[in-house]
Amino acid sequence: MKLPTLAMALIAAAVIIFAAKSSKHEEASSGVATEQSAAVPVSPVKTLASATCASDGCPVSCESGDTLLSAICVSGSRARFADTLRVDKGVLTATCGTSAGNILVYCGRP
Repeated sequence: MKLPTLAMALIAAAVIIFAAKSSKHEEASSGVATEQSAAVPVSPVKTLASATCASDGCPVSCESGDTLLSAICVSGSRARFADTLRVDKGVLTATCGTSAGNILVYCGRP
C-alpha cells in the first residue's frame, strides 16, 4: 500500500473511531437506559477503491442513501483530491484524470 493511500486510510479510521466514541459518550450522558445488543456496530463511513483506472478516469459514486465525503486520486506516490465532481440525476460522481492509477472514495450514511 502506498504511503498516501495508507495515510488517507488511517485518517478515515481515526474519524470512524472518534465518531463511535462520541456517540457512546452522548448515550451515556443522556441518562436514558438503553438495552445493548451483541451486534457489532456498523461504521457510518465506507471506503470504495478501484484497483486500476481506465481511460474514462475511474468514475465512482456512493450507494443510494450515502453521501460522498471525499475522493482521492492516487498516481504512483502522489495523491490529490478528485479532478471532477459531477451530479447526474441526483447522484454525485467523482472522476480522476487519465494519469491516476486508482481512486479512493469515502462515503457516509447520515
